[in-house]
Order: sequence, then C-alpha cells, then structure tokens
Amino acid sequence: MQLNYWESFLKDVNSEEYIASGILEMYALGALNQHERQEVERMAASSAEIQAALQEACEAIDNYARLHAVPPRPELKASIMQHIAAVSPLAGGYADEADNVRPLYPAAEKKALPYRWMFAASVVLFLLSGFLSYHFYQKWQQAEGKLSTALASQQTLAQNYQTASYQLNQQEQLLRMLRDEDYRPVKLKGVEAHPNANVMVYWSPQQQKVYVDAVQLPALPAGKQYQLWALYDGKPIDAGMLQANGQPGMQQMKQIEAAQAFAITLEPVGGSINPTLDQMFVMGEIKS
Repeated sequence: MQLNYWESFLKDVNSEEYIASGILEMYALGALNQHERQEVERMAASSAEIQAALQEACEAIDNYARLHAVPPRPELKASIMQHIAAVSPLAGGYADEADNVRPLYPAAEKKALPYRWMFAASVVLFLLSGFLSYHFYQKWQQAEGKLSTALASQQTLAQNYQTASYQLNQQEQLLRMLRDEDYRPVKLKGVEAHPNANVMVYWSPQQQKVYVDAVQLPALPAGKQYQLWALYDGKPIDAGMLQANGQPGMQQMKQIEAAQAFAITLEPVGGSINPTLDQMFVMGEIKS
C-alpha cells in the first residue's frame, strides 16, 4: 500500500521533528483522514513528549475557537421555528400531502452550495493560518529565549577564561623570576602603625626591573594612591604608583638601577616628588 503524504514525510523523524511538522495542529483542526488520525494517536501513545504537544495543540485550537466565536442572531431561532411550522403537516399549513413534499435544498440553495463550501474552506484555512502563525511565533519566542541564555553563558565562559588566562600568566611570570638568580625578593613589612600590611617586591639589578606582588595594604581613601620608593644612600627614588583599581596580581614598576631598600607611602593621586614619611605603610631592606 502506498504511503500517504504524512506517512512518507514523518516515517523516520524523531519526536521534535514530528512535533515541528505541523501534523498535530492538523489533527486538532480535524483536517486529517481516519487513517492519519489513528497514526497521530499511535505516535502520541508511544511518546509522552508528543502526547503533551498534541494536548497543547488541541487546547490552543479550542481557546482560539472560543475567542473568535460569533453568537447567532436572536431572531434566527424564531425564523427557524416559523419555517418548521409552515412545512409541518401537523401544523395544518397545507390541504393535501403533495403540497407537503418540499425539496431539502431549493434550487437557489443548490446553486449556492459550492460557494458555501468554498467560503467554509477559506474560513478553515484562515483559522489554520492564524493558529499556525501564533503557534510558530510562540516557538520562535522560546527559541530566542534559549539563544539569549546560551549567549549569556558563552560570554560568562569567555570572561572566566580571560581571568584564568591572566592568572596563569601571572603565575608563570612569578615562577620565572623565582628561578632567575638575577631577581632578589624583598619583603616589605608593615611599620609600627600598620603591622598587618605586607608587600613583595622582586628587583633585578642587572635588568633594572622591579615587580610588585602579593599586595596587602589598607583600602585607599578618596583621592589617595600608594607610591613605591627605592632608597639609595638615604635618598628616595620614585619607583612608580601602584594600581588603584587594576586587576590584582603582579605589577611592573619603574626601572631602578640601584637600591638598598624599598618603601611604600600613601600619596595624592598621581604621586609626589618626595615621600610623605608620616604616611609610610611598609618598608624592607635588600639583603646583600
């Protein structure tokens, strides 16, 4: 037996493709033949997902029909009852039996019958197109929501990757410096007024490079910034400003050719020419 349209189209599809084909909406509208309806019911019985989608389509058609239902005119009932009374032999409307034989459809109605079927078909097609438009619009809205969620997750993953990559680069750079004998680690300890402050400085006299890491300093007051100083022969040398709101981790400072110690003071944003000694937080000598 030759497969009909729906059987040939839906023979090997999965549940999602079966639901998206539109056959469930055709079932709800009564546009399938008996064999096709039985096939839909068989598929719904074998899949909970198809069963739920079929119920949703039937409920949507019912809701759509209720929403657009047009109540009959009040005078229609009276007109029908008058017509029944006129043609019924019990009403005594005609003298002989021959007069009571009336055609079911008058000649004018027979001529208009094809147009009525065309009108009914156009109404069904209009309702079907409206329902399918609404149904697929809802599906499109759901797909758009899932896409937005996926894009947000992708953006979060990209940000996490950038953070992890930055931290990895910081660790690799610190490991290289620890293995490089040219770099001298200098631990800056908190002064008496700030005993909990700590900072690590890595300095290479040969390369004249200075890095600051593991910064543990109090939160900055408004309009203030921490400044690193190199001390040599009792003179302070500006070694640069610590990042106020930058990423935590290692920071490269200004090049320093010679130093005997390092210190950090609290200065106005942008730094000072000379350190504010009463605002010193940490200090550490370079071991020879």
